Amino acid sequence: MGVSYCIDECEKILRLSRILPKLDCDEAGRRFTKAFWEVQYYLDDSTYNDYKLGSNLKEEVVACLLGGYGLKAELGLLAFHRIKNLRLIREGTNLEDIEDAISAPFRWNGKDVHYRFSRQKSKYIFYFLQRNDIDELEKLSGSRLRDKLMTIKGIGPKTASWIARNYSNCEDVAIVDIHIYRAGRLAGFVNPKWDMQKDYYKIEESFLDFCHSIHALPSKMDSIMWNQMKESNRRAIELLNLKI
Repeated sequence: MGVSYCIDECEKILRLSRILPKLDCDEAGRRFTKAFWEVQYYLDDSTYNDYKLGSNLKEEVVACLLGGYGLKAELGLLAFHRIKNLRLIREGTNLEDIEDAISAPFRWNGKDVHYRFSRQKSKYIFYFLQRNDIDELEKLSGSRLRDKLMTIKGIGPKTASWIARNYSNCEDVAIVDIHIYRAGRLAGFVNPKWDMQKDYYKIEESFLDFCHSIHALPSKMDSIMWNQMKESNRRAIELLNLKI
């Protein structure tokens, strides 16, 4: 399926063809190909240099613990800001106070909605806030920080990578969620036999290799892919089904 570009974007693409002489323009016009993502990266004028959700590592861990698979990103942020405003992100906070705050309904899109897994997530946050090594974690960055974060209950490689990227603005990890996985499948740099959980590091390596091959910052490419795949979720699934 082709992509329609506005006049301004066409002018940018013409400039890109001079900057990127090896760019396959036909491939760049096909949605979700490698060349398509290369063009999207260089067309994007946004500055991606601060991904932090919180003001310190404690808050960043809590914010990311409240997001993730099966949860709306917007609802996770609502939950985070509620417990932050209630000053519950501190050592000594009671588990019951965290759970009460998260389990109470949120007003979102004109409706009262409930946060899923409130009991489980409250426990993860409570256990994390009891740790005595948070000051030491704050001194780490990138993959070294990620490795240590994975010792926190409830945190796997994706959430740990998310926290490490946000907190330390690093470029040596990738946040492999369903959107990046699907983008990789459609672009051809993710093997369809790879499992998102079991083969996390293989997918991450392939994503980083792809970014390096086009001289793209992985953090910026991640954001571009995530936003576009989220908006085009239905179409992406349709295309993946055609590949089966």
